[in-house]
Amino acid sequence: MTVEELLEAGLMLDPKSMEITSLRKMVVRLRSEAEHHQNMSNFYRGEVKQVKEHLSSIRQKLARVSRMICFEE
Repeated sequence: MTVEELLEAGLMLDPKSMEITSLRKMVVRLRSEAEHHQNMSNFYRGEVKQVKEHLSSIRQKLARVSRMICFEE
């Protein structure tokens, strides 16, 4: 087995290899957290875009209705 495989299997129990294993787990967890936050950011960015488009549509409709009211008076 290679050193990598031994570390993965948890067979090397000296303090240095335990520290390496711990740090690897931390890196995996941090990467996962970063990916989660990126996904959430992308989701909310999409939500903001959708809300802005909806607001623009409502403003156009409001302007159209306001013009119609002005012409009727």
